[in-house]
Amino acid sequence: MATGTPRGEATFFEDFTGMDVVADKPEYGVDTDPAVQIVATAPGGVVRATMDAGQSNIGGMLFGQLQLDISGGIYVEARVRLSAIGSASERVGVWLTDLQEATLSEYPFTFTGTTVTAVADPNNAIGMFWEGNATTGSWYGLAQNADSLTADHVSAVAAGTAKAETPVADTWQTLSFDISPGATTVDFAVDGRHLYRYKSATAAVADVPLIMVWGVTEGTAAINADLDYIEYRNGRLD
Repeated sequence: MATGTPRGEATFFEDFTGMDVVADKPEYGVDTDPAVQIVATAPGGVVRATMDAGQSNIGGMLFGQLQLDISGGIYVEARVRLSAIGSASERVGVWLTDLQEATLSEYPFTFTGTTVTAVADPNNAIGMFWEGNATTGSWYGLAQNADSLTADHVSAVAAGTAKAETPVADTWQTLSFDISPGATTVDFAVDGRHLYRYKSATAAVADVPLIMVWGVTEGTAAINADLDYIEYRNGRLD
């Protein structure tokens, strides 16, 4: 992974240009059920997770190793597109986690109506997530610290204290989240529109090594989940 400057900031950017198959980058962990493939004819490079109807598999890509930390702050951005919008347990997200796996075993959060639950594994996760089961089918900023839910955009939208931004079929959207040093403030946005701020004395995630993930879970609807690019900027204190 490239670093933009030797001091101050480590940066990473991937737009999949020039890749024939995801295995061209062995430093990326790829869970291929559902299938994760480079779209051969997509201008600028696109990777696609093909989510089959009636299945419940979790898949996606992990970028690198557990090498990110919150002490200097982290900014993450990804451009995504869904071919259809499901209304059940279909899930798509971009997040940081403390769990590195060859095969993704658990999605960090599940939704039921206006309630979100942090799953037992991973212990720490933060990012932007969508699930068909949510009452308001928005992209949501969520986080958990040691299995305890911290950033809860779902409840904030239900209470009228935060904005929602729903995915639109066959439309590119840019998801981003900006974590302050120490993770006591996190801002979540879609297409540059600020949706939700987490601000607390309790860190949104623990100060542990993290890895960047793009992941999906299959559900009732058939969906192609596309990723155009993904990037991070991780501040350094040394």
